[in-house]
Amino acid sequence: MEIFNYHPITGEYLGLGLADENPLEPENPIVPGYATPTTPPADEVGRVRVYRRPDGFAPQNWPEGAWALVPDYRDVLLYRTADGSLFVLGEEYSGIGDLPAFLTDEPRPSAAHVWTADEWVLDEALETELLAATARAQRDVLLAEADKLIAPLMDGYVLGELTLEEEARLKALSQYRKALRAITTQPGFPRTITWPVKPE
Repeated sequence: MEIFNYHPITGEYLGLGLADENPLEPENPIVPGYATPTTPPADEVGRVRVYRRPDGFAPQNWPEGAWALVPDYRDVLLYRTADGSLFVLGEEYSGIGDLPAFLTDEPRPSAAHVWTADEWVLDEALETELLAATARAQRDVLLAEADKLIAPLMDGYVLGELTLEEEARLKALSQYRKALRAITTQPGFPRTITWPVKPE
């Protein structure tokens, strides 16, 4: 008798086989564990054939289960809805069956998007916070560069050794540094920022 083998954990259809001979009842062959004489349904794109009990587990004894076509996400990139990070198939989810609530196949559009009601939704407050943090980090880098340029000029200024050209450069760099510190007070901050131009 022809039988259909299935995976003991996932219930996925594995292939054809033959039932064992029954010496006591030759007309009633023995179906081994994790196999069934029931023919699986036809293949469908994006779905996989599984043999499972009503509780979702593969039965060792075939009368306890039935074939079903379930979604197959094993060749699809999946993401955690908590933070949009890439998910690796494993014990939490094998890729066979409906997606658990903590996963999606939609990539997170940006760090400012949060998973709400089964979709990524832009959180404007979070977006503003992230834009502000990015702008401040960029400002701090520019301030550090300006500080390095001003430091040697300040020594000359204190000692009264600056040329007129150096004094003008020190003044321009100081104005530039002041303008950098003031970007957070601009009306459009952090969505629109007019960055000061660094003196040559």
